[in-house]
Amino acid sequence: MDNQVKRILIAEDSAEWQRFHSSLLKNYDKCKLEFNVCSSATDALTLLQASLNNQYDLIITDLQMETDFVPDFAGEWLVKQVKMLNQYANVPIVIVSATYNIAFVAHNLGVKYLSKRTLVNNPDSYYFMLDEIFC
Repeated sequence: MDNQVKRILIAEDSAEWQRFHSSLLKNYDKCKLEFNVCSSATDALTLLQASLNNQYDLIITDLQMETDFVPDFAGEWLVKQVKMLNQYANVPIVIVSATYNIAFVAHNLGVKYLSKRTLVNNPDSYYFMLDEIFC
């Protein structure tokens, strides 16, 4: 087991999905995890900017949260903002969403994605994603 604590930021507006993420992360046993959950893209960006000296190791975001960023999804806006922070240039970002065009959006942003539909049917795919990033 890796002794270094890995920090994860989750941007998700649904309380049910916040619990889902939290439950999966608490059960992950291949390395120590510390995570913060926020319910909007703007709150996530605020946390990221405040943590430039103690960076997160992974950012997980939903696509559809607050509607302030039309025509972009809130999660899409967040990814674009993160990519402008030099300190986060090499930090992986994963979009977790039920949006029908998630693969297209993630590909255009140069990030990974997990479909919420896949996660509901196969929660282990979450652990595979964490293994790929941290192990």
